[in-house]
Amino acid sequence: MRPCPLFSPRFFASAFLAVSLVATALAQSAVTFDKSFEGASLGKIEKLDDTTFRLHVEGQYDERGRNRQTTWFYFRMDNVAARELTLTFTDWVGEYNDKPGACPMGPTLRPVFSYDGETWQHTDAVEWDAEKKESTLKFKPARDTVWFAHIPPYPHSKLLKLLGELDRSPHARVEVIGKTVLGRDLHLVTVTNFEQPDSAKKVVWLQARQHAWEAGTSFVMEGALRFVTSDDPQARALRDQVIFKFTPMLDPDGCALGKVRFNAHGWDVNRHWDEVDLRDPRWLRLMPEIWYAKKALLAAHAERAIELMVNMHNTETAEYLDTMVDDEPGQAKLQRLFAKLVAETSFDPSRKLGITLIPANTANALWKERRVPVALMEQRVGPGVKLQRLPTTEDRLAFGRQLIATMAVAVLPP
Repeated sequence: MRPCPLFSPRFFASAFLAVSLVATALAQSAVTFDKSFEGASLGKIEKLDDTTFRLHVEGQYDERGRNRQTTWFYFRMDNVAARELTLTFTDWVGEYNDKPGACPMGPTLRPVFSYDGETWQHTDAVEWDAEKKESTLKFKPARDTVWFAHIPPYPHSKLLKLLGELDRSPHARVEVIGKTVLGRDLHLVTVTNFEQPDSAKKVVWLQARQHAWEAGTSFVMEGALRFVTSDDPQARALRDQVIFKFTPMLDPDGCALGKVRFNAHGWDVNRHWDEVDLRDPRWLRLMPEIWYAKKALLAAHAERAIELMVNMHNTETAEYLDTMVDDEPGQAKLQRLFAKLVAETSFDPSRKLGITLIPANTANALWKERRVPVALMEQRVGPGVKLQRLPTTEDRLAFGRQLIATMAVAVLPP
């Protein structure tokens, strides 16, 4: 074969093909972002160079266009192996309880990452700019695809898989008690020894995920559910004496769609419990999540009194238990619960058991309405004194077992 003459048509064709292949390879290797999956959320992306990005937290507004909440991000990056990424998270400042300036991020909090979308660990130190209210993460992924999130995600599909397992247990009954705004099922799980009569049993209730971003509560819920349905000798003994009730996810719409705090109509599922009237169809339309949960709660309470209910939440740096229960027997149960959690579990309260007579609009209001003894529990997502580190999903699962067992012990005779 004769050599190709310089500047011949064949030379230009070969050169064009080579350049095209190089350009295609470069385009294919560019860093990309993806939020087209369950539970994902990310706002505007500013590309500063090939590996440096400013990422705006999307947030969510309430039904009035107020109270922007920014406590959630979750996304995937591709074509990142061995690249020195610099990710600056911004637009954190929002509003809480109609007070502007709320900022959920701070110097002690770090995102989590995963290479498979299932197993999560915290990133190394994040640089916090207190003036700009921005957090900057420098990260060199070991693999080509990596997921990032505010805290380990627990999507709606993960709950459905768990409920499918529980539905096969002889110790559990899974029911659909209603539908969300967007038509997803709301579930109630009952666990006990169904072969023993209920006449002498106590009833305890555990509730999670009123706020979609608070995924830590779902890991606690899973730990509790797996324990009470297990063959553990303590679980078997407790099932003989206790009826366990669980409302495991009150905002499945938000959990599936990557929202933060409000239902699909913009209403806070941890507020308005005092207002939601089961006789008023307006509340069924606006807040079916509360309406159906409240209906199930009050029906169960009328049949057999609920001895204790814990309504779980996550917050950034505080951890506590608050209630409106104002009679001596009810307070005694809550004090037993509080003391035992402090002594024997990872529960690390930042203050004493909170007892308030000020009217509340959370589920705690059920005490005033129907004498249902409810306590609101906040668990921090930041580091605490006991753990001396950021909590993990394993910590949450373990605490779920401890919490539900302690709730049962708190209402049983000494």
